[in-house]
Amino acid sequence: MIKLALALSLLCVPQDKPGLADYFPPPEAQGGWRTLLPENGAPSAAEKEKIRATAGVDWDRLNEAWELNAAAEGATQLLVIRRGYIVGEWSKDCDRRKAFNIYSSSKSYTSVAWGLLLKDSEEGKLPGGKKITLDTRVCTEEWLPEALPLPDPRKAEITVRNLLNMASGLGGENPPAEAPFEWSLGKVEKSPMAALKGDPGAVFNYSNSGVAHLVLVFNRAAGKDLLPFMKERVLDPIGERPESWLQIGGNGKIGPFNQGYSGLHTSAREHARFCHLALHKGAWAGKEIVPASYYDFAWTGQKIKPDYGAQWWVGPRHPGAPKDFVQTAGAKNNHGYAIPSLDLVFVRLGDGNKYPKDFEKDLVKKVLAAVEK
Repeated sequence: MIKLALALSLLCVPQDKPGLADYFPPPEAQGGWRTLLPENGAPSAAEKEKIRATAGVDWDRLNEAWELNAAAEGATQLLVIRRGYIVGEWSKDCDRRKAFNIYSSSKSYTSVAWGLLLKDSEEGKLPGGKKITLDTRVCTEEWLPEALPLPDPRKAEITVRNLLNMASGLGGENPPAEAPFEWSLGKVEKSPMAALKGDPGAVFNYSNSGVAHLVLVFNRAAGKDLLPFMKERVLDPIGERPESWLQIGGNGKIGPFNQGYSGLHTSAREHARFCHLALHKGAWAGKEIVPASYYDFAWTGQKIKPDYGAQWWVGPRHPGAPKDFVQTAGAKNNHGYAIPSLDLVFVRLGDGNKYPKDFEKDLVKKVLAAVEK
């Protein structure tokens, strides 16, 4: 079933990667990203010309994106990488090493972990020979015994695919700090998750509780939590060193497990590695880290939500952007962007709570306006 879905998704996503530089940065401790910027201050006229000639970016226009970002509340980082070169990097009220909670951008890491888990299942590599696919129903004794008995019989139809696509029927209310997994399962008194807001597969609700289901099933299938799994399979191989991933639950309740839907703390340079891996559809320095076919699935919008794939936002979110535009998106404008057709990655992180209307859309427009096609 997963192979058929992935094959069909290939028709919807551009497969070529024109002009992608064959460059993959060493870890920050070993030199990190290559850069066209001076050590301090704005580039000189000659350096700006080199940025244009080498990376196809107008630095002065790119600086307009930074000026917009710098005017917003809070500490922040903005990093722009074209053709594997840093062409713009700024920080306000922090340095480039500061780790921010990237909130719902964490969901894309959970998505990638699931891509690898599904591949392991296909290859018979899960502990105990378990099998799970996109179309596996999860509210069962095998995968989510904690969900039983089901408070809403429609939950029996929820699949992995539904949860990844935010189409499970679960609502959008945020889990509380106390017993977050039980609450997400509808097992806490007055939890709105006891009843679905629509039939699985028929409605879109941006649901952190749905991702909490994915966290529990992932731990049961993989035999380990998200961060140690991702560290071994993805983060270490690409040299990414996030500071931490918040764990929730425990203290006599289900857990503690990595939050899954939020809570990953990392810097712009580190998150840019994750986006650079995505830019290359899971390839890194000649090795397959994540199956390219999983990105094709995860980046395919749905009939019920064209700008959302599987824990990734896609092209229609930003009208006028290239069709292969994809992004991780988190609260407080903690975002990462990848556009394969432009060989472009950029990351905006911060901790401010107030932003001008259309802040993110305007920031994206200003970055794209500085890039020569």
